[in-house]
Amino acid sequence: MSVTLVLAAVVAGLATFLSPCVLPIVPVVLAAGTTGGRRRPLGVALGLALAFVAFTLAASRVLAALGLPQDLLHTLSIVLLAFVGLMLVAPLLAEWAGRLFQPLATRAVGRAPGGDGFASGLVLGAALSVVWTPCAGPILAAVTALAAEHHVSGDLVLITVAYAAGATVPLFVLVLLGQRAVSGFAQVRRHGLALRRASGVVLLLGAWLFTTNLPTRLAAATPGYLSWIQSPERSSAVKTDLRGLDTSKAHSKAALAAGNAPDRLKDFGPAPDFTGITAWINTPGSQPLSLAWLRGKVVLVDFWTYSCVNCIRTLPYLKAWYSRYHAQGLVIVGVHTPEFAFEHVVGNVERAVGEHGIRYPVAVDDGYKTWNAWANQYWPADYLIDRNGHVRDAHFGEGAYAATEDKIRTLLGERASAPHAAPQGAISVSGDVQTPETYLGTFRARYSQQVHANTSFDYTPAAQPYVNEVQLQGHWRVEAQRIVAGKGAHLLLRYVAPRIYVVAAPPRGAAGSLSASVDGKLLPRIPVPHDDLYQLAHLAKPGPHALDLSVRPGTSLYSFTFG
Repeated sequence: MSVTLVLAAVVAGLATFLSPCVLPIVPVVLAAGTTGGRRRPLGVALGLALAFVAFTLAASRVLAALGLPQDLLHTLSIVLLAFVGLMLVAPLLAEWAGRLFQPLATRAVGRAPGGDGFASGLVLGAALSVVWTPCAGPILAAVTALAAEHHVSGDLVLITVAYAAGATVPLFVLVLLGQRAVSGFAQVRRHGLALRRASGVVLLLGAWLFTTNLPTRLAAATPGYLSWIQSPERSSAVKTDLRGLDTSKAHSKAALAAGNAPDRLKDFGPAPDFTGITAWINTPGSQPLSLAWLRGKVVLVDFWTYSCVNCIRTLPYLKAWYSRYHAQGLVIVGVHTPEFAFEHVVGNVERAVGEHGIRYPVAVDDGYKTWNAWANQYWPADYLIDRNGHVRDAHFGEGAYAATEDKIRTLLGERASAPHAAPQGAISVSGDVQTPETYLGTFRARYSQQVHANTSFDYTPAAQPYVNEVQLQGHWRVEAQRIVAGKGAHLLLRYVAPRIYVVAAPPRGAAGSLSASVDGKLLPRIPVPHDDLYQLAHLAKPGPHALDLSVRPGTSLYSFTFG
């Protein structure tokens, strides 16, 4: 295993801490960590990290071996949080519990005589780890999949520890600062009882929220403004290292080929069939489906899990496509491959399918058999299969909805030039953002015009471009990862978002610059002194807006992000 993979795991954990997925537990962590003894923050952080490692690697296996429900730990953790919250709100209850469970209960609500809050922090941190569902990138997805198959090695433990460290060390610093801020204000100290009760209310509210799907929905509705931080774990080197962690199975060559070239509607060979499915939802009589039975249909296989924020954001598009094209021959099969132990419970999956209004078939892939048959590594991941049962396309993560819909239409034999409309209830990168992260190199680019790779070409824009499609004007050189401006270089883009950013680099040995015009209004020139992310515009409304970006010759552009 390479050092690069361990470092990427740390960065992935840090990205998790900075992502919207951590928002639901931050107030609960602060409430648990800022009341009690001086070592309570360390206990909360250490308990969260250790329990996360153990829960990720072994919880499902241990619960199954003992014949216990897969969501037992999740339920017990919620009960514990609620119990501690009640004791903080009602001191009389704490005294009664203290007489029964002395000294554990007393430690759980504050600083017992001679205690420093460390032990209670461990318990509360462990409980928070069980109810927390972090966003899963490729690294966490690979760890979860291997652990579910009982392929736990020393390398896998090290990667999980590195991920947990990246996620929990910043939380520890945050709680420590909060504790010091509370202890530093005399006015707050005089109202210690009120502070404890307020913390108890936060814990009770958190316990209630974790019985619902609201935390995941809240995270789904917040901006994915830090997707660029996750780029190290999506690099080809990390992907290769992740595949090397498990040599026990043969991977689907068709799926791997489609995953490595997701932007071309080629024939990548026969698709792997559904295998090892625990249960089927939304099929007649809950009967299983097979690709042989679906021959003659266009099939979209969507790997998802119901607590995955990114998956939830894609559901409105999947439901709209199923409604729009099912009569023409499209079948969508959602393959629910669980990330956490409680997602193994079929009843929980059935409830989530009902709550989200999913009408297409869902296969419960508890044993990761279909996941492995496809050599999949992502939540969400979409694979398109043509009427002959061959893989034709793959897309990982959010975005590229218009491109995917065009490919569905092409495989169905329809014209792909009809306008695209975001479905009702669609949640994109934020409440106002409709435009996904947009790459400009040929490896992952999507243009409304034909591009000429690795050569300088004079481009002419189309008369009426679609929203979210890039157009080039003037001389550009389009390379695998970037585009390099030449004489008279302009980039045109209609986008929907309040803020737009670009990753740019200056010419070698010189300074670069960008001149942006949005909706016909010229904005101040932006110098590009070094490789970095630059904000082009921050507007009051999401638009749609029309960007005309004038680029100094020699300046390189890599991607756009939106917020």
